[in-house]
Amino acid sequence: MEIEHLQLSDASRHHPDCCLAISRPLLDKLVVLLPHKPDMVLSIGSGTGLLEAALLQHSQDKIDIVGVEVSSTVNKYLPEQNTLIVSGTWALHLKAQSAAAWMLVYPREPKLLATYIKERASKALQMIMWLGPRNDWPEYANVFEQFQTFHIQLIEDCGLAGYEIMVVATKR
Repeated sequence: MEIEHLQLSDASRHHPDCCLAISRPLLDKLVVLLPHKPDMVLSIGSGTGLLEAALLQHSQDKIDIVGVEVSSTVNKYLPEQNTLIVSGTWALHLKAQSAAAWMLVYPREPKLLATYIKERASKALQMIMWLGPRNDWPEYANVFEQFQTFHIQLIEDCGLAGYEIMVVATKR
């Protein structure tokens, strides 16, 4: 579960184990925007955990990030204590209710986000961070509009590839 092979630079770069282009400025921005300990960040659909593990390392233990995935075999990089398993792609994890932030990176299905908001959003939730292709954002924007409880901010110049965006939805 070592991420020593991850060579960070100021330019965004794709890595075989992560959909999102990763850069030093991206990790810097995530450290600034995401809640710090003792609050928890839940990465819904964390995949291999490369971004999350890089964030753990880059934040110098300031951020408590836990990845949720459907199988433990998918995770390659996050420590076991930072991973949670759900029974399927539509299953919700109860830990979402105690998380201060949710992070979704290249999510596949807007309905999953809508279900999480409807069934797991609690007073603890301060923000939802969405990272993915600009072309996918309108479908997710519709989800946030349904609930009308979030202020949406598109974060520019955050170290992503030109076709990717970071969106921060904070509770009103």
